[in-house]
Amino acid sequence: MAAARDPFQTLGLSHDATPEDVRRAFRRLARKTHPDRGGSAGAFHEIRLAYSALTADLDAARRRWAAPAPRASPHAAGLDPRVFPTCPVRVGPRRSGRQETTYDAGARPRNWTPPADAPPGGTCVMRYAATASSPAFGVWTVPVGAQRYRCVFGPPPAGA
Repeated sequence: MAAARDPFQTLGLSHDATPEDVRRAFRRLARKTHPDRGGSAGAFHEIRLAYSALTADLDAARRRWAAPAPRASPHAAGLDPRVFPTCPVRVGPRRSGRQETTYDAGARPRNWTPPADAPPGGTCVMRYAATASSPAFGVWTVPVGAQRYRCVFGPPPAGA
């Protein structure tokens, strides 16, 4: 049996199978694959190893062979950068001592046009008017974590 083979998969079970389900699946497959009944020794060996892995310590095997977690979005905050490209942000002190935040609108990709919908959960922090060469767009902050956010280019705010 391959070292990384999932015993639940070998026995044709879901990861939430009960010990009784494991026993029934093993017996059903053992009858089909046992060499004395015309099955192959290799297939029977695989089924026997899967059964012993699950019955040795079913809870530990469940942890070891847990169902794969659902894939998270590969993009920060779940936003596709082709639709919502990021905007560099600079935070620095002003001459008056107050903090100043600037958004680099010049980093907007060439030939990019804002989508019709705003980024989910975003707040528009700056609006840029349309010019002859580009449509109107906004800079949106989108929460990524408890204390983190990402600034992205998006459509201008509604009604602006």
